[in-house]
Amino acid sequence: MSSFSKWDREGYRRRVGEEEATRRRRSIMAEQWGCQLAEERKRLGFTQAGLAEIMGVSPGRVSQIEHGEVATVEVLAAYVSALGGSWSCWRISVGIC
Repeated sequence: MSSFSKWDREGYRRRVGEEEATRRRRSIMAEQWGCQLAEERKRLGFTQAGLAEIMGVSPGRVSQIEHGEVATVEVLAAYVSALGGSWSCWRISVGIC
């Protein structure tokens, strides 16, 4: 028997508040997207410095994006474009588009 209880989303939202729950969800999603972007960058053979040069930003900025610290639609679109891809924002409910 497991000692874990079933996730109570509504209880969680009541405990931390709707705004905090939304902020935490967005933060987790930004981290996940950043990790996926970093994996794709490496798969395509780009370094952070090389991608930063294409984007016209510092390597530190690329690192921030890959750690989920910067996740605006414009920044993510520029990153994907620098990798040679295209960005299409299809999940309005996610809260970043």
